[in-house]
Amino acid sequence: MIELSLATGVLTTVTNLFGAIGAAALLATGSPLVALTTPLFIIFVYFLQHTYLLTSRQIRLLDLEMRSPLYSHFLETIEGLPTIRSFGWQREFIQTNIRYLDGSQRPYYFLFCIQRWLSLVLDLMATAMAVLVVGLAIRYRQLTDPGSLGVSMTSVLGFNVSLSQFINGFTLLETSLGAISRLRNFVNDTPAEAKVDEVEEPPLDWPTRGLIEIKNVTVYHKYELISHLTL
Repeated sequence: MIELSLATGVLTTVTNLFGAIGAAALLATGSPLVALTTPLFIIFVYFLQHTYLLTSRQIRLLDLEMRSPLYSHFLETIEGLPTIRSFGWQREFIQTNIRYLDGSQRPYYFLFCIQRWLSLVLDLMATAMAVLVVGLAIRYRQLTDPGSLGVSMTSVLGFNVSLSQFINGFTLLETSLGAISRLRNFVNDTPAEAKVDEVEEPPLDWPTRGLIEIKNVTVYHKYELISHLTL
């Protein structure tokens, strides 16, 4: 997330932000009155991005959580292949892997669905902006230049694409920054095995011999366990 997604999120967010601003400026050239409605679209995009970000953030975190069992099972399978083959557990491990794989795909499917919802809403907004530009141009013909109107209509599609990619890139950037926060919390909150006062390094041939000393240890069976074994 930090090495790949963070850089991609920064690049996508910055480039599409300036692209959306440029497309909005060209869009406003179609009719001077369109510039008066720009704050309304900015407010709409803000609430749309806020709603999408909250949902997408939770889905992405759920996606990371659901991938963990799949990766763990895959590593355990690789390390225990001789045991699995010797006991004939291939079918059980394959079924477990398929179950984990299906579970890991569900958050991704929901993320894909909300991304399509975002595209639909932005397409409807672009359609509303195009209708608004044409309507104002027809109503106030004396204030409209045909060439500027053509540039404005051409910029509608580019504005929609840049805005959609900007929101997706910003969401990816925010999630990547969350990965940095989780990594920092893990480093600060997880106790290290090495103690502060442990400064001695064991020799390279340590341990030289195998020996276990048990002192002051009491071992006993529970009564219920003994009764169960006796029966």
